Amino acid sequence: MTKRLPLAPFGKILKDSDPKIRVSKDAAKEFTELVEDISKDMARDIVQFANHARRKTVIRDDVALLRKTRKNL
Repeated sequence: MTKRLPLAPFGKILKDSDPKIRVSKDAAKEFTELVEDISKDMARDIVQFANHARRKTVIRDDVALLRKTRKNL
């Protein structure tokens, strides 16, 4: 997978969940890749919402609809 997102913010997110824990670079990298994969899946769904509405532009409502349809977001 091509690295697109920086590691540091994702390491910080992991660290913020428990300030007493250390996060290895490999863990931050794996977490970054996981978030990127999940984000790509969500982006595909959001784009499908816009396409279904016959729009060429993704709007805030598309993102809100994804959040509504996926209860865990």
